[in-house]
Amino acid sequence: MNKTELTKLNVGYNLDWLMNLDPRGYGVCRILYDGAIKYTGKPLSLNGAEGLVKNIKKGEKVFILTGFILLPWNEAETDGIISSTVFARFVIRAFGAKPVMLVPEQCEKAIKAMSEVLGVDITYDIDNIPDNTICIVSFTKDKSKEEEQTQEILSHGLPCAVISNEAPGRNKNGYYHNAVGVNTTDIEAKYDVLFRECQSRGIYNLSIGDLGNELGMGTIEKHIRKYIPYAEKGGCKAGTGFGILADTAADNIITATVSDWGMNALMACTAFLLNDLDLTLTELAKTLFCRLFHLCVGLLNILTRLRTKLINGLKQQLKKDILNDLFIFAKRRQRCYRAI
Repeated sequence: MNKTELTKLNVGYNLDWLMNLDPRGYGVCRILYDGAIKYTGKPLSLNGAEGLVKNIKKGEKVFILTGFILLPWNEAETDGIISSTVFARFVIRAFGAKPVMLVPEQCEKAIKAMSEVLGVDITYDIDNIPDNTICIVSFTKDKSKEEEQTQEILSHGLPCAVISNEAPGRNKNGYYHNAVGVNTTDIEAKYDVLFRECQSRGIYNLSIGDLGNELGMGTIEKHIRKYIPYAEKGGCKAGTGFGILADTAADNIITATVSDWGMNALMACTAFLLNDLDLTLTELAKTLFCRLFHLCVGLLNILTRLRTKLINGLKQQLKKDILNDLFIFAKRRQRCYRAI
């Protein structure tokens, strides 16, 4: 291993450790990371970043799947949708790509609000996505229509990558669940067919999750079933027989304390590999990022089930500190990298 390779490895590991800090004493993040790192064989953020750099091309579409709906409010949670919208802007700036956000209808208002702060435009025309524009596609919750919509979307051209971030995933017998095993099948967007179809066509795919009920987490099925509550067979409250674990297995995964943190680490590592930390959130953009909480009308914090400025029960200032640490670390390591 030469100095360049060692630096990349160190950056990846340190970003991984930051995104898996456990201020709640929850424990799940460390459990998931142990299984995920054994699967990837290298730091998760580095593995994902290398995949983005290799596969995302200028002018090509990048599918971004996100939006977990919560009962009984029938609204989307904050985690996932915020960092996914920032990531859509990131792939525009980093690669000149065309982001297509596939989301449940409850997320559209929040994306529009965030786009104004981030300085990007919105379109619903998947065939004509101008520069500096995010395309929004409302994805079906009707299981009988998921195949039809999948084929209709892909008829407009294949993406160069499909990224899911805190997106719901069905278990082995087709049911979706929240974190404590309650059946949420009727209210979730049915992404599995689209994700698997892209995967079968050789399209680069990456999933980000923080528990195991997210799309793509079936990659570490045995590990999750062994350690995560409600993921064992028969463990869900819905009585569906296979617990909360999502069945779809992504080729690449990132696990983190909060899925948003995983996405932030992915962006930081990608910018590091591209040797351009200006692609990450600058001080101004970080301030704007915090303002996004105020604009996410209708989004819910998963732990308190309230419309608050929390994500997974963690306060905004802590989120800002973690975000700052991710990008400051990557920037410092970039200076060392240039000196090698």
